[in-house]
Amino acid sequence: MEKLSSIFQRTCGAPIEMDGRTIIQIFQMNLSSGQKDFLVRRLNASLQPVAGLRIKAVKGKIEINGQSHSEVILWADTSPDVVSFSVFSKLGCDLKVWNVWRSGNLVQAWVGNAGLIVTENKNSVKLECSGGDENVDFCALVVQIDYLE
Repeated sequence: MEKLSSIFQRTCGAPIEMDGRTIIQIFQMNLSSGQKDFLVRRLNASLQPVAGLRIKAVKGKIEINGQSHSEVILWADTSPDVVSFSVFSKLGCDLKVWNVWRSGNLVQAWVGNAGLIVTENKNSVKLECSGGDENVDFCALVVQIDYLE
């Protein structure tokens, strides 16, 4: 079977339909200006290779644990299962989220069978992530991101 990364490359990143579910590479949301608060709950994660969630604010800043960054990675082996963060922007920004994995010192994303299945609700989104392994496995990393008001 063709790898998800090959299909994404061939289709210029267009969503993939598989077994009645839509698979994407990156989850994005547009945020208005000001402060937006979030809570990430890790529901399941692989430790071999180590799964991580990369969060990036384009034209904004992420505040987590009192520090400000443009992007962060929440690793399954070093971060708590529940993490709160805020995004700040003056004119609005894009928040991008995708899965990564680490083997030794090598961090990878978007290769092999990497992809996300997204389930959106009113105040949250669930991301079921497949890593770059030989098999498509959307249990490699499962997180829920709650939008706090």
